[in-house]
Amino acid sequence: MSLSLRAVVIKSPDPVVLGAFWSAALESSIDSGTDGVVVRFGQHWEQFLYIVEGIVPESRKKDPFMYMAAAGATLDEEMDRLASLGAVAIKRKWNVDEELNIGFVLMADPDGNCFEVHSSDEEVRAAERILESW
Repeated sequence: MSLSLRAVVIKSPDPVVLGAFWSAALESSIDSGTDGVVVRFGQHWEQFLYIVEGIVPESRKKDPFMYMAAAGATLDEEMDRLASLGAVAIKRKWNVDEELNIGFVLMADPDGNCFEVHSSDEEVRAAERILESW
């Protein structure tokens, strides 16, 4: 047996505005939901990010609620794209050595919900090749 992620739920004072950010960030559509909006994501759009009206818990402003990896872009490119959509970079952490240019960035969406974006699989493979040569 195994589990399959179906949905993530977050609260926002303005679900439509935050939904627009996450729709653009995940390059997905936004639909109206019962108590807010729904953004589909995942390989076959089978996963849902529900954004409902409410107060953002303080823990979401400190601890990441979602972990993602850059895809089809470098971590730096993805960080810049998300910043242009309204996210804020909080801190950057390098894995192993800064010279390898892999790691993650802790970011916050426009409501202050923290999330992490990690280096792409391509960047990780390139760093592994460099490590093998050291």
